[in-house]
Amino acid sequence: MTLRLEGVEAAYGLGQVLFGITLEVPAGRLVTLLGRNGMGKTTTVRAVMGLVPIQAGHVHFDGRAPPGAETARRRARRSTGRRRDGDWTPSRRDSPAR
Repeated sequence: MTLRLEGVEAAYGLGQVLFGITLEVPAGRLVTLLGRNGMGKTTTVRAVMGLVPIQAGHVHFDGRAPPGAETARRRARRSTGRRRDGDWTPSRRDSPAR
């Protein structure tokens, strides 16, 4: 199964993190993302998984968009536990049991 990212851009609120990421991972290959802190490694993986809304570009598995990508993006927006300004706020699952 080939993974392809084409011009992927993503942001947290007004802070853009990914700027036109393009890469291809052929089936059976292993790839490592390297970089300093804050360079977008985790955001790239989250964008592939649909946990961060993609502002521009496309993610494809074998030439198709991942199934449920839009649903995953809506779910991620609702449950990240982060405000638009980036400060962490506890979500329901982080609250102590009553």
